Amino acid sequence: MNVKEIAIFHVLLCVTFIVSGLAVNLIQFILYVALRQINPQLFRKLNYYLVYTIYGQLLFLIDWWGPATLNIHCAPDLLDRFATEHAVILMNHHYELDWLYGWMVGDRSGVLGNCRVYGKKVLKYVPVVGWAWNMSDVIFLDRNWEKDKLNLSSKLNELLDYPTPVWILLYPEGTRFSEEKHQASQEFAVSRGLPVLKHHLIPRTKGFSFTVSELDKSRISRLYDVTLVAGTSPTSAPPTLTSILCGRSTEASMYIREYQLKDIPTTDEGSSQWLMNLFKEKDALKDSFLQTGCFSELSGFPKYPPIQRQSRPWSLLISITLNSCVIIPLIYILLTGGIITRLVLVLMLGLAWFAMRKFINITKISKSSSYGAKKSTTSSDDKKKE
Repeated sequence: MNVKEIAIFHVLLCVTFIVSGLAVNLIQFILYVALRQINPQLFRKLNYYLVYTIYGQLLFLIDWWGPATLNIHCAPDLLDRFATEHAVILMNHHYELDWLYGWMVGDRSGVLGNCRVYGKKVLKYVPVVGWAWNMSDVIFLDRNWEKDKLNLSSKLNELLDYPTPVWILLYPEGTRFSEEKHQASQEFAVSRGLPVLKHHLIPRTKGFSFTVSELDKSRISRLYDVTLVAGTSPTSAPPTLTSILCGRSTEASMYIREYQLKDIPTTDEGSSQWLMNLFKEKDALKDSFLQTGCFSELSGFPKYPPIQRQSRPWSLLISITLNSCVIIPLIYILLTGGIITRLVLVLMLGLAWFAMRKFINITKISKSSSYGAKKSTTSSDDKKKE
């Protein structure tokens, strides 16, 4: 048995994440109160490392504990520009680990602590990650467009004031892919005369259009589209959180394309059409990879050799240090403490196990949504024939 599959190790990693994360939240809060209004740039510089301390423990799981292989296909000079300026990143949301694969690229580009997303407002109340986001200019949405567009308008360009590059990560599909959502999306496309996508949901264009129109093009000039496929290699474990917690290696491939923001229409109709065309191309890229193992073979897009960037050591050092600082004292207290102390520790471990299982269940995708296997390429028309 792989020792990484033993549940107690997962629980201990979770305990360290919670304890250290709450400590980071406290430091963030103190700095937020002391510096945010007086010297916002200094706060942002310091906060970068605090956010990275939290992210680094999750990145450790996919970099070192259950090490993943990530093949990046892009123009030869693209990665050299990737981390030099602010950028908008478009990603598909099809796997339990797609956010972690995105973090791998962000970390190797040196911008992980400045990756920002649009999140549901309820997330700001979640300890550790949610609290960290709430003090880091993450944009929380009410799902009420009249409120949301005012919030977006005021917050978007604040991110561009950061002293180091910021990535604004957007998931235009708006929700994670599942077979049920895909079927509903295809039916919606047919009813509205939109393209029927084989591997993606119809993108939600309103937020994207508003973002493109609001961003100051003099301070942000590039948009990158990422098409991700994971778990198709015979040697890859399913791209799930359970896989990496158990130390199983996964494999993913992504195709990255670069666009100038100034070339994207700023009208609602123009930017919506641009995004729909982009998703037709993403669909062709993913379909080509699922059928041939190559993004370009059937799609007609340029073929690039895969690039694999080595893991940086920081997530490993952060995890070793924090786990040593938390677990060694816990073991000492467990061995030397009284019965009450031991019961409290056991209760704490039980709560950590419950929190971990809750998090895993939240990230799970229904088994009916395949991990990119070729069976997912079956079109809705084929299913009807069956």
